[in-house]
Amino acid sequence: MQKIHETRHKIEKFCAESGKYAPDAYEFVTNCVIAQVNALTSARHLSAQELLQGLGQQLEEAFGFLTASILEYWQIKTASDIGEIVFDLIELKILSASEDDKRSDFDIDFPLHTVSSAYQTRKSNAKLEIPQID
Repeated sequence: MQKIHETRHKIEKFCAESGKYAPDAYEFVTNCVIAQVNALTSARHLSAQELLQGLGQQLEEAFGFLTASILEYWQIKTASDIGEIVFDLIELKILSASEDDKRSDFDIDFPLHTVSSAYQTRKSNAKLEIPQID
């Protein structure tokens, strides 16, 4: 439990000094990476694509149709922002990287909130039914 508090404190201090993203974004990404690595059949590093796919799924599971709003609040607009967070976490020694990992691996067009976008589109296309009073 102490390590969790130390990690959170380290993230909050970094965020206060850098002003980049919300501490919750760093914590969420950390937890997603840990969950994804733990789900692997053998220990290895995740590719940027794998991390982004898993992160997208976990965002949708955690926040549903609010995902886009949460990402906006965290100031995350692109996959490159996730890469920035990941490499900040590596710099803070919270995550680790292989020698092949590069920040530019995240410079791809990857939608982080596809399910919530689809939900909002379905919702906005739905016809409003007004009940009739007899």
